[in-house]
Amino acid sequence: MKPDPTPAPQPEPHQQSEEWFERWFRNPLYLKLYAHRDRTEAEHCVELILRAIPIAPHPAPPHALDLACGPGRHSITLARHGFQVTAVDLSPTLLGHALATAAKEGVEDHIRFLRSDMRHIEFHQEFDLVVQLFTSFGYFDSPADDFLVLERVHAALRQGGHYALDLLNPEHLRTSLMNTSTKWVDDLEVVERRQIVDDRVEKTITIHAATEQMEFHESVRLYSPEAIAEMLNDAGLVPVQWFGDYHGTAFHPQHSARMLVIARAE
Repeated sequence: MKPDPTPAPQPEPHQQSEEWFERWFRNPLYLKLYAHRDRTEAEHCVELILRAIPIAPHPAPPHALDLACGPGRHSITLARHGFQVTAVDLSPTLLGHALATAAKEGVEDHIRFLRSDMRHIEFHQEFDLVVQLFTSFGYFDSPADDFLVLERVHAALRQGGHYALDLLNPEHLRTSLMNTSTKWVDDLEVVERRQIVDDRVEKTITIHAATEQMEFHESVRLYSPEAIAEMLNDAGLVPVQWFGDYHGTAFHPQHSARMLVIARAE
């Protein structure tokens, strides 16, 4: 069943307050702080994925789901590569930006934008490709919720379709994490403090403006290659390729900053 174009995300019964990602990704400052994540990076990532997966020739265009699409740079890139794209995100701010950018670039007819929590998507064998990029996995308190996302992805894929999951590499992060950094973004001073607590990387972002100070939080669960491979397999998604960056370098457990896994739906 396709979700309603503007579904209101339904909180779990235990959720009494706003999640960190709801508050932070809704704020326009998020786009300002991550403006350096540009279309060139998105092109490298998408082109690598498309080189890694076979798409069988078919009269109709292939279909892709961009899960946690954010400001839409990967969705737009996929559309430019001939895909019909469904782009899903929980943030109305990021979806609005993505829709405006798609319209400006003339690909809005090739992308449908849907607002939903990734745990609540309901697609059935609609897609040849699902992508979940730029560390958009591991947000939830419970690993069971992360596994639920993988089950939803498996249901959304046609048999033999592919899933590209882009994660931080925990072993590399543990040896390279910068605990504190300060930068200026236009007239904003941004102080970021990071630490690894148990199996999560926690980041506090303090933004100093002329007349106010704002603070946001990010929290992402870290998965080892062995743990994510087991979860993927349990969800019916068989890992077939591993990359350590968006240029196609082979994944190395200690040296790769990223862990881009390509899995096939069984």
